[in-house]
Amino acid sequence: MSPELNTNVNEATAQDSAVAVEMPPKTETPPAGTAAHQVESNSLEDDLAAAAPDVQNIGVLLDIDMKVTVELGRAKLKIRDIMNLSPGSVVELGKSPAEPVDILVNGVLLARGEVVVVDEHFAVRINKLLSRGERIRKLI
Repeated sequence: MSPELNTNVNEATAQDSAVAVEMPPKTETPPAGTAAHQVESNSLEDDLAAAAPDVQNIGVLLDIDMKVTVELGRAKLKIRDIMNLSPGSVVELGKSPAEPVDILVNGVLLARGEVVVVDEHFAVRINKLLSRGERIRKLI
């Protein structure tokens, strides 16, 4: 796992969030000027089976809903300060707006991205993502 994604997310308590993820379209040919070669690709079921060989009927896992949370930042407040919060209060999150947001699935950090707006709704563009195998191992 990359150092940037290696953070302690067990301490995180985040609000539920709806997240729209824009996936780039699949292309048959690489962009001009890009060196490319054919890579043998396993199916998702094969990757799941390799990551968790003791789990039977692994394909049924593919339809399970999982909670996706996008974490803008964190703050540590004293109980006194929490009790004094009111409408209009501002809580600083300790991250600059230019820093990437954390994308957690069921509380597990799997990616980082940037907040964007799509059709007047917040969304997240994924910039860094664990490999498929790492994601499977962390989620199962």
